[in-house]
Amino acid sequence: MILMNAYYNRLRLALALVMVLVRCEIAIAQPQGSNARIDALLTSMTLEEKVGQMTQINLEVVLKKNNGSIVYPIEVDSQKLHEAISKFGVGSFLNNGRMAHSREEWISVISAIQHMASESRIQIPVLYGIDAIHGANYARNSTLFPHQLAQAASWNPSLVSEIAKTTAYETRCCGIPWVFSPIVDVGRQPLWSQFFETYGEDVYLTTTLGAAAVRAYQGESLSDNTSVAACVKHYVGYSAPQSGKDRTPAYMDERTLREIYLPPFQEAIQQGVRTLIVNSGELNGVPGHANGYLLRNVLREELGFEGIVLSDWGDIERLHTIHRVAHDNREAVAIAIDAGIDMSMVPNDFRFCAALVDLVKKGEVSETRIDSSVRRILQLKYDLGLFDNPLALPLDADLRFGGESHAKIAYQAASEAITLLKNEKHILPLSTDMNVLVVGPAGNSLSYLNGPWTRTWQGNDTIIEQEDERTIYQAILAHSATAMYHIGCNEDSIVNRSTMTSDALKSDVIVLCLGEKPSAEKPGDIRDLTLSAAQLTLAETAIAVGKPVILVLVEGRPRIISSFVDRCQAVVLAYQPGSMGGAALADVLFGKVNPSGHLPFTYPRYVNDFLTYDHKKSEEVDKNYGSNGYNPQWSFGEGLSYTQFEYSEMKLSEDTLRADEELEIIVTLSNSGVRSGKDVVQLYVSDEVASITPPVKQLRGFEKVDLETGAAQTVSFRLSANDLSFINAQLNSATEAGWFTVEVEHKRRRFYFKP
Repeated sequence: MILMNAYYNRLRLALALVMVLVRCEIAIAQPQGSNARIDALLTSMTLEEKVGQMTQINLEVVLKKNNGSIVYPIEVDSQKLHEAISKFGVGSFLNNGRMAHSREEWISVISAIQHMASESRIQIPVLYGIDAIHGANYARNSTLFPHQLAQAASWNPSLVSEIAKTTAYETRCCGIPWVFSPIVDVGRQPLWSQFFETYGEDVYLTTTLGAAAVRAYQGESLSDNTSVAACVKHYVGYSAPQSGKDRTPAYMDERTLREIYLPPFQEAIQQGVRTLIVNSGELNGVPGHANGYLLRNVLREELGFEGIVLSDWGDIERLHTIHRVAHDNREAVAIAIDAGIDMSMVPNDFRFCAALVDLVKKGEVSETRIDSSVRRILQLKYDLGLFDNPLALPLDADLRFGGESHAKIAYQAASEAITLLKNEKHILPLSTDMNVLVVGPAGNSLSYLNGPWTRTWQGNDTIIEQEDERTIYQAILAHSATAMYHIGCNEDSIVNRSTMTSDALKSDVIVLCLGEKPSAEKPGDIRDLTLSAAQLTLAETAIAVGKPVILVLVEGRPRIISSFVDRCQAVVLAYQPGSMGGAALADVLFGKVNPSGHLPFTYPRYVNDFLTYDHKKSEEVDKNYGSNGYNPQWSFGEGLSYTQFEYSEMKLSEDTLRADEELEIIVTLSNSGVRSGKDVVQLYVSDEVASITPPVKQLRGFEKVDLETGAAQTVSFRLSANDLSFINAQLNSATEAGWFTVEVEHKRRRFYFKP
């Protein structure tokens, strides 16, 4: 390790010296300042080199292969890399070569790429990007955090910040300065296979947590070797496909788009996010990558985004092959560039380069348009410090990468996410002298706990099971040494029913671990949310034994359980809690941890009944006609504790709020139970009458409070006219005069807004 570090130090020094010489040559011709240096670079670049900067290629294209298969440990093919950088001027690479690699392998590959770039004619460093979805998941032995949906269940922006900050650090430890995270799509279609990657269904919660992640990723300065450029995705409306299938059409009026799906992107831009990935699907018949109105008029002109607009995987070519709005790839490139794409995630060939160069040479795309994109790309490279040191690693990387301090953050995140939804007769927490039978496919699997984007794209490979973390069953053994495990069922059928039933009869309690195996994007498309038939049968078999059943759900989206859940004595939603999820869940079950997670989405009771908590009054149960209405299994914001919290009556600073003032809402939370615990104080606002039918309520503030038994804390919120606004029929943000109701834990007060 010492020799290896010395080698990398020498390599980084050599690369840095090359870049110093390049900067000196530029400085002779231009005054100091990154803009002047970019002007100098642009002036010296050929058209082909400019287009190369707009091209992002899959790492696999330049890796060594044997009979078409990647050779592991990965190593670049110098000839292929030279072609990509020197012939086509490729300015960016992405992806992982199909599986996770050691930090040493990553540094070796990134070093080779940057060294090749330093020997090219223009000597511009490469910008490497990676999917860091729940940690530096493509680096072996990195810390794996809960997925975003679970992070949202913590309702803890500070914790989300710590996760993003740690992910940035461990990604930089691999020599990679750019992460394709966070997703700020609002998750209101639970069938969608990327639902687990969202912060849930609420606009305010998503906006708050997304902004926290962006700030933490990018730090105080991008040039810091512990910061990375963040990338919000997928702009915009991607998370609402009508069919529920990934990359399929979404349909919505512009008022809904602006009210629900646009605000998280707007706030991320205000927080300075530097890059953005475009919606792979289509919105109202216009593919995201061809939507000049959203990419130019809204994103650039209205929202003021100045960063890089990146295509998603192969999506420019899909304008021809799938969406059929272009006759061929060349026209697809023209449409995308005209719409506002800066960089093409091609990803596996150089046809984008050839097409765009030809378009410019024939006057169909102006070189000025190319310059605007290249300028943004070069600016980010300067701001990341790549021209100073293209391989700037954290100095203490060997000590902290995947270390104990980061594992503690992962444990806290899993602990605060786990959500107790039912606890009949206070059966939880369990006693350590109980005989526990753990049953179910999720009960002894690290893959279920970590979900997709874990070492491999789908995360269901055996490689993850080899890691040194504890499954749910293994963690339960630390509390109950007599615990036993049966898988109970596989994907298609029950396994060893008689043996499982025999052992269940000897147990005091059954911990039934159900859910869904990892899947992401298109492979994660499903037809309905019902649990698999084998798991439903397993649940009925376990319940029929007559022993108390603790249902543990390990899933990235709500799966329908209404056929049997009423006969379970407790329900715990674990989400996909990451590498420390097994330990955290066992500690919750046995009371070492008091659960404090709250649902970031509405858990449906029925298939296709996907109403959200902020539904309209007309969608509720009609008491006169008995119509079916809002009736979820559990609603947004729900979550139980092992202690008892009490809320005082709310106090309002005024009965009237004026346009230029703020209204203060004060409430006191007390822990009247027998143990310490955390609760989330949630503030909801209802507009009683409006020109656009108002939701029954909307989240407008929250705070997570940690209280010892017998302690109390006063929490205050401030509301302004903007917090009461909505998008009106003219597509403007408006706050209308009238009465509003504020609510905290079913306690309500009214006030009047006067413009």
